Amino acid sequence: MLTAANRAMALQVFEDLGFRGEAASHDEAPPVDSFEAFGDGEPTGPEVTSVDARRPAYPGVAPASLALVSPSAWRGVALLRMRWLATSRIPASDATILSGDGGGGKTTVALQLAVSVACGLGDWLGTTVEAGPVIFFSAEEPDHEMRRRLVRVAEKRGLNPDEIEGLHFHFASPENCLLAVSRPDGVMVPTPLFEALATAAGQIRPVLIVVDSIAATFGGNQNDRVSARTFVSLFRRLAQNCACSVLLLDHPSLSGITSGTGRGGSMDWQNATRARLHLETVQTDGGSTGRVLEVKKSNYGPTGEKVKLQWEDGCFVMEGTASAPHQAAAHASAEQRYLECLDAITAQGRHVCHAPGRGYAPKTFAEMPQAGGMTWRAFQAAQERLFATGAIENVAYGPKSKGTKCIARKA
Repeated sequence: MLTAANRAMALQVFEDLGFRGEAASHDEAPPVDSFEAFGDGEPTGPEVTSVDARRPAYPGVAPASLALVSPSAWRGVALLRMRWLATSRIPASDATILSGDGGGGKTTVALQLAVSVACGLGDWLGTTVEAGPVIFFSAEEPDHEMRRRLVRVAEKRGLNPDEIEGLHFHFASPENCLLAVSRPDGVMVPTPLFEALATAAGQIRPVLIVVDSIAATFGGNQNDRVSARTFVSLFRRLAQNCACSVLLLDHPSLSGITSGTGRGGSMDWQNATRARLHLETVQTDGGSTGRVLEVKKSNYGPTGEKVKLQWEDGCFVMEGTASAPHQAAAHASAEQRYLECLDAITAQGRHVCHAPGRGYAPKTFAEMPQAGGMTWRAFQAAQERLFATGAIENVAYGPKSKGTKCIARKA
């Protein structure tokens, strides 16, 4: 309670703010040691306006006590060991974002993880994983497309897809796929569909929930900090309640793709999660299109791990582990592109050379329309193979005194 002196001072402040006359008499004024002193009803006169702006943030609500803990309370309590769903990449009991541009393979990479976890295979693209049930919430791919992908992934691992018991799909319809929607203040609130997902998780007790994707299930402004943070918080709470990992697939912004950061929208998408992975599309040295899976953020482990991936039999494998037929096919494609560029240069009466410098063949070819997106490094590797097999050779041209040579097909 306030002292008599403090009470009188508070009442004087009220009078200074415009509460005068009968409503401000000391006999009828409400006690100012309560939020009721600031009024809970509707304003009845113009003199109340200035006071309304100075009300506490939560009128009529008693202040809550702050829960505090001291380290001494932890004496004798065992530390919980750090658990990973995927070692050093995806923490257990928390939410992680996997970003990547559209068509880059996020769904396939996530499906490969889901199959490995559900079937207890123990590995995923170069790291170890836990085993247990999986819920795959698909709001982008229909069931027939996901089934095709599942067949490829399962057969690659020597599995019969019809016998996978621990993998549970939900295919959300386009008109009913939102898991959270935004209130006027930006706070995201769960939809009945989210509650249904939480109920299913409580029954199945999965070790992994995959949500594909944020773009399809997020009903708010992605650039709003409150919306981004509270949306992620819903899944962090779900992960903690069910002791499972939640993997949220995400499309980065155009600037995020260009810069290679994989970010999109508010920075709180990055800040709210404990870990973030990014799948980037790259050109390999062999001339084919590959992927790099990078750990962009990890609060519990090292960052910066980059895993080079390549496409094989409808799914991704680590670069260097491709079968001999696939490697031979990639080499043959790069060599054919090289020869097509060489033929075009020769037909134009131009010359290219094998050594770095002006007219260096690999760099010249990489800028030609016939390159088909092949990098100069891919052409460099193809050139060495073509010289080794005798498909191309150096021939002299111009004045003999200069001793200049250029590359030509071998007769």
